[in-house]
Amino acid sequence: MVDRDPRDAALRFIRLCLRSRWDPPALDGARALLTQLAPNAHAVCELARRERVGPLLYDAVRKKDLLPAEVEAALRQSYYLTAACNLRLFEALDQALRALAARGIEVIVLKGAALAQTVYPSVGLRPMGDLDVLVRPASVPAAREVLAELGYHATGVEVRPGSDLAFESEVCLVRPGPPAVPLELHWSLFDVPHYQQTLPLSWFWATAQTVPLGGGPALVLGPEALLLHLCGHLVLHHGSSEAALLWEHDVAAVLAHDQPAIDWPLLLRQAEECALVLPLQEVLGRVAAEWAAPVPPDALAQLNALTPGNVEAQTVAQRTAARRPVARRFWNDLASLHGWRARLRYAWIQLFPAPAYMRHRYGITRAWLLPLYYPYRWSIGLRGLWSRR
Repeated sequence: MVDRDPRDAALRFIRLCLRSRWDPPALDGARALLTQLAPNAHAVCELARRERVGPLLYDAVRKKDLLPAEVEAALRQSYYLTAACNLRLFEALDQALRALAARGIEVIVLKGAALAQTVYPSVGLRPMGDLDVLVRPASVPAAREVLAELGYHATGVEVRPGSDLAFESEVCLVRPGPPAVPLELHWSLFDVPHYQQTLPLSWFWATAQTVPLGGGPALVLGPEALLLHLCGHLVLHHGSSEAALLWEHDVAAVLAHDQPAIDWPLLLRQAEECALVLPLQEVLGRVAAEWAAPVPPDALAQLNALTPGNVEAQTVAQRTAARRPVARRFWNDLASLHGWRARLRYAWIQLFPAPAYMRHRYGITRAWLLPLYYPYRWSIGLRGLWSRR
């Protein structure tokens, strides 16, 4: 197969190299692409950098004479830089987990920090842009106090007091550096109002597992819950049209690493219970076909036979639409809320944010201008409905 677009050849080459950890013959397929890549091997390095898989690609190709020496050297540098960055982040994570545990606050470590030392064999392979931790909703105020004592502060201003906990899933915090440490404090797994209200978080907590992480033990999601979270996060937060090599590789790596422990009947039941059938179908089907991830054929057939509910289908369609103007996002989120009281409160908060938020959001410096910025805010939202882009 010959790729007309050099980027397509680079993408196929990277994917084949990365999957060779659990599918060794894939490396022969990557080698067969070398003649197409030879005139533009640097495109491989650039694409790997953009998709944040440079360290993984270096681990797959080093000392195999697959790429020019200067390209391999650039990938090697990305590996060591990632390792150094991750070690600093894990030091900060260990400090935060100890402080939270001292106050009796349970924490589940999510995403990159949960994968980099469990699924991946080396701390330098999986880049982490920030730290993601999950606490129970009732623990959020106490967790924020603990993290504030460690120097973390919010990167933005709340739309109205209490609105984050009511209608969001996380708050972004940062501890100033150098180097700065970004930390996202979650109390739900998806930034989607429908799932914030309906996702059975008690099951995710009940099936969490204790693993060695950083400087001590930590809770991470069990394999079935982890797959649901990773697939849901990829589709609901990043859309299905992106290449998303790193996130797809995460799912494939979890399947390869946890294959013997995955309870497939449980995973399929929970996909229906959590209304995450479509994300699981899309992502597992893709990683099985393109990454040779070890998904049992009978389990995949049973998954594809599941029919998502109407609300799930509508929610996923809205979240993955090519165009999502502000007014449409507002209306979709409003409609997905349960009960008129919640809808009225959400509408009030979004249409009439607190003055402190308005001053922060729009850079208002004169008090008399504040009332004028509310209709300005509404006009910006409505404008997207008529825009073609």
